[in-house]
Amino acid sequence: MRLHAGLDKGELTWRRPNRMTLQNILHSPVYAGIYAYGRRRVDPRRQVPGRPSTGRVVRAEDEWLVAIPGLLPAYITVEAYHANLARLAANAARAETPGVVRAGSALLSGLARCGRCGRRMTVRYHVRGQATQPEYVCARQLTDYGAGQRCQALAGACVDTLVTQQVLAALTPAAVAVSLRAAEQVQAERAELDKLWAQRLERAQLDADRARRCYRLAEPENRLVVRQLEADWEAALAAQQQLREDYDRFTRTRPQPLTTAQQQAITALAADIEGLWAAPTTTDADRKQLIRAVVEQVAITVAGTSERVAVQITWAGGHTTRGQTIRPVARLEQLSSYPQLVERVRQLAEQGHRAQAIANRLHAEGFRPAKGHQRIGISAITQLLHQLGCPRAFTRQRIVPPPGEEPGPHEWWLDDLAAELAMPPITLHSWIRRGWVHARQESRRPYRWIIHADPHQLAELHQRRSRPPGWYTRRRWADSAPPAHNGSRDHAASPHI
Repeated sequence: MRLHAGLDKGELTWRRPNRMTLQNILHSPVYAGIYAYGRRRVDPRRQVPGRPSTGRVVRAEDEWLVAIPGLLPAYITVEAYHANLARLAANAARAETPGVVRAGSALLSGLARCGRCGRRMTVRYHVRGQATQPEYVCARQLTDYGAGQRCQALAGACVDTLVTQQVLAALTPAAVAVSLRAAEQVQAERAELDKLWAQRLERAQLDADRARRCYRLAEPENRLVVRQLEADWEAALAAQQQLREDYDRFTRTRPQPLTTAQQQAITALAADIEGLWAAPTTTDADRKQLIRAVVEQVAITVAGTSERVAVQITWAGGHTTRGQTIRPVARLEQLSSYPQLVERVRQLAEQGHRAQAIANRLHAEGFRPAKGHQRIGISAITQLLHQLGCPRAFTRQRIVPPPGEEPGPHEWWLDDLAAELAMPPITLHSWIRRGWVHARQESRRPYRWIIHADPHQLAELHQRRSRPPGWYTRRRWADSAPPAHNGSRDHAASPHI
């Protein structure tokens, strides 16, 4: 940059660039050789009284007073300047633009739209185990106004998988043709370059021959003319020699023509586009960039609270395709096939099947679990049988506890109490770890838990189960005396039930 003030005013100095400097360079039409006047004008509504330099607003290109392309020395072309402006506008984090490609694993970040309200869905990431799983959420009303509820939310893996399959299916038929066309284009470009070099060498040879003939036709008495013609001849020979050396360097550095084996390898690689998509060298940013090249937006609509999700893909050019996918849900009751599942479990229980046999039969008949696992678990079948009021004989026989450790009055096995409260056993086990219930454990395998719950405590547990998720987490901030956690083997009942 050139200094505008100080002792070294007008001198060219090198400084480390910052964000504003680079942004001004990319937005300035001067670097594209365009003389512009009226690009920044004062808006009286934004001008601060007493400060005449305030209120300047950058106008759009069609609002400039004067715009003369090619008047100034250009560093980039006008097309590159407009491409930079379009890329900057697309990278802006606004509701109408997808924004810049980020490094997260959500492939539809910036493209996902809520099928109910039409707003753009945001991405949230959850760490489960060693993996980071994305979630698409539409909570604009809750975010903007602090009231209402989320429009919809779902795990992102199912939608990403569906869109990926659609994109790969759209690219696969054209992949081989594109690869062959690219190879032909490379060969044509090389032939064109060879033709240009041949013409340049021919022109240099003609210039050298013309200079040689002019030198030989000159009269020796005209010494000044002869000296000038000799210098011209030497310059033509030097230019010809320099051009030959440049052509030799170009020949050594240019890639060799593709052989038949190389063309076949390119064709095979293009046919395996799924392998390229799943390759370790292909990053999530690469996949997002490829999806954005062919997809404009993806509208997602969850059918109520069920597992069914309708997806509408809008491709570049306006064409749309629709598809269905399955998302994981929290409870079996949310499944659209829950009535058929309950009826089938009732029929199998009446036929005398136990929980293990019922689970195997449901898996064979294609019933899906709630949370996206391979099959419905035995604990879920046991809980469902209890809700249906089926006799205990249809479940698995219980192992006899050690002598003297049988459940006493008002004591429950963990599975029985979980079925009574209509909750997953793992959740009740977390209540034991938090000290919310009084429990003891067997002294030998399988180390089952026995929980004490009299009628009063059972009513309190039912009340705790009916409260919404996060109720106790929010209460913790308002409660001055949080419940104490007991890490011993016998967990004392908490007074904050």
